[in-house]
Amino acid sequence: MNAFNQSEMGALLLEREVEPRDLPPHELLDVVMARQFGTDYQPIVDVQSTEMLGYQAHAHFWARNGRPLDAHKLQTNLRKNPLLLFHLELELKKLQIAKFPGEGWLMLNLDMESFFAGGEDTTNPFLALFGEHAWSEREIVINVMQHHSMHDAFRIHHMMDLLQQSGTSVALEDAGLSWGMFSLSAFLDAVIVKFSSRALLELDGKAAQAMVDWLVSAARKIGVQTLMTDVDTCAALDWARKMRVDCVQGRLFSKHNLHVHSLLN
Repeated sequence: MNAFNQSEMGALLLEREVEPRDLPPHELLDVVMARQFGTDYQPIVDVQSTEMLGYQAHAHFWARNGRPLDAHKLQTNLRKNPLLLFHLELELKKLQIAKFPGEGWLMLNLDMESFFAGGEDTTNPFLALFGEHAWSEREIVINVMQHHSMHDAFRIHHMMDLLQQSGTSVALEDAGLSWGMFSLSAFLDAVIVKFSSRALLELDGKAAQAMVDWLVSAARKIGVQTLMTDVDTCAALDWARKMRVDCVQGRLFSKHNLHVHSLLN
């Protein structure tokens, strides 16, 4: 196993990303079967104390020549082959859990299509994997990635129910901003609601402040944590403190990033 240090990883990611659709089928298959993927861990920090609460794992993929692949586009491309998508995501989650060196939250991004490729009941292998670590020093929190159709909203709620029944906590991505099927029941079922400071900057100042004030106030009353992402400056951190957000994540804390672990040969 190789581990890229931050400078090597930075140099690698400066290269233009390869479009997954431009890869011939056998090279796309290589990404999955030859395990040309890795993970890094971005810190989640308590706003008031700046104590490290945990990390969120982010996936990286490479083509045969070492050029990086866009993770979202790769996942979208593989939806044409649900079995391959399922295999990739399950192996990636195993890697992200195995290489996590810390304690506290381990937040894992999981797309609905990837999850349901493993089945729509309690026999889903993701549930068994997460359940193995339910009582460990890490707390696995599944970050439910956003979708925009009403049909997806119903399936997302089913996914959340299955995860919670197995003892796995759930976080909502960009709650109340770009997630079109945001609902009160989803809000009540989550342990963490996430929203981007970068997305908020695109709103009118008063609207952004009102949105955060409402989310933080409502979350606090029902015992849900709030997490502001894309906190890249001291000004953004100060604003999060002023708005009483619980925890933050972003490039401001990049000095705490861990190495990227990869199974590239």
